[in-house]
Amino acid sequence: MYLLLFTIIYCVITQTLNISYEYAMGIYIIGLSLVKGFFSEEIKDIFNFQKAKKLYEKNGFNNSLMELLSLILIFVNSYLIDYKPFHLFEFVYIFFLIAILYRFLFWGTTQTLKELTYK
Repeated sequence: MYLLLFTIIYCVITQTLNISYEYAMGIYIIGLSLVKGFFSEEIKDIFNFQKAKKLYEKNGFNNSLMELLSLILIFVNSYLIDYKPFHLFEFVYIFFLIAILYRFLFWGTTQTLKELTYK
């Protein structure tokens, strides 16, 4: 839940400061990736080199859904910053980009941060 709240605050800040599309998305994704990488214990935890079933059991439905909503919110925010109509190919490209980023990098960020706070 905190990740979604942080994402909403970040989106409001990028909208008010009128940060460009690339910087708004890049800062968020790279920043959270660095935080996850810095606080993860093993490399397989950073890039999610486990089966999806194990990841789902480890993270749970609520955390998985909040992480996905946060990632989608960042893409929507970036789209609204520099509004240009997308072609069908660009929507397909963005869908696959969200799926790959979520599966191999973003999934488990909440769990990593929870483990950090409970140590």
